[in-house]
Amino acid sequence: MKAGILDRSRLAANVLMIALVAMNIFFSIQYTEGIREEGKQAEIEAMRLEERLENSKFMKLFIDTVLGTNGVISFDDRVKLENDIRSLNDERATQLWEAFVNSEDSQTAQDNAVRLMSYLSNKMI
Repeated sequence: MKAGILDRSRLAANVLMIALVAMNIFFSIQYTEGIREEGKQAEIEAMRLEERLENSKFMKLFIDTVLGTNGVISFDDRVKLENDIRSLNDERATQLWEAFVNSEDSQTAQDNAVRLMSYLSNKMI
């Protein structure tokens, strides 16, 4: 009769051990998935921060070079601005830039500059 009690105790201990191991595996998987998700979120946030930084660099260069001068903008400055806007890899920003560059008069150029700056500043928010 004692052998039957021991068998039930061992069975209960084995079932409990298997349940604990299964729970340990489950929670380990959940933990690693959580860490992986946090890593992805951090990577996305770093990319957004880099994009904001690139936008702000272009805006500063644009303000200093274009809006801060009265008159002719040097060829080197134009090339730098063109390269910087293209490096943003933003089709809408490039379209707004091209509209600004192709403006026929100063009023249209001002309107297009405002649209470009507004678009870039909204992307930073």
